[in-house]
Amino acid sequence: MSKARQSLRDYEMMVILKPLLPDEVRKGIHKAIVGLIESVDGGTIIDTDVWGKRYLAYNIEGHNEGYYVVYTFKADASLINEMKRQLELKQEILRFMVMRHDKGIDVSKKIKKKEIEI
Repeated sequence: MSKARQSLRDYEMMVILKPLLPDEVRKGIHKAIVGLIESVDGGTIIDTDVWGKRYLAYNIEGHNEGYYVVYTFKADASLINEMKRQLELKQEILRFMVMRHDKGIDVSKKIKKKEIEI
């Protein structure tokens, strides 16, 4: 087994986008995130769950709503810092959070809202 395959871990990332972005911009951000994850050897998207527009608990940058997308993926730990750096530079993203799962992720038990169509 190669070293890259051994260091793959399960992650979940929630991204909150500005609520009034056009669909083309949202799809562009989605493609950028997927491309970044898959750019590292062995990185794969397991699931993408679109929650859509929801109210925020408090205002973020003057917005009281956000467009939520949850990504479940496998990636090398070295990718996470670079991904955080690139996501912080995108003005369309209000907040994001990456969580590592020590145990495997069972996507079949999750309730899916809808998927992004590319």
